[in-house]
Amino acid sequence: MSVALRVLLVAASLLTCAYIARKLKKSQIQVMDTVFWICLSMVFIVMSIFPRTVGKLSTLMGFIAPVNFIFLLVIFLLLIRCFQMSIRISQLEDKLKNLVEELAIRENDK
Repeated sequence: MSVALRVLLVAASLLTCAYIARKLKKSQIQVMDTVFWICLSMVFIVMSIFPRTVGKLSTLMGFIAPVNFIFLLVIFLLLIRCFQMSIRISQLEDKLKNLVEELAIRENDK
């Protein structure tokens, strides 16, 4: 990985961290979401600073190229995040349904 690409990845990750922190400060994102995105940015920073470690890990795990390992890692992390969001959406839909039912019962009792 070239030095220019490594610097670009670190800069993009730091900008992402700053953007997420600003959204958190404005209360436009929840803390748990912020933790996930900042941790993901930190993983990218570590991978860009220590590319040989990524190469060794990918070789150890049987990947032909480190980029395949990185793509698999990112896809896996985003799938986990998607699953967490699906759980949260399901819980919110249940709460909304319960609130609507309760409101309907209260209006019917009047």
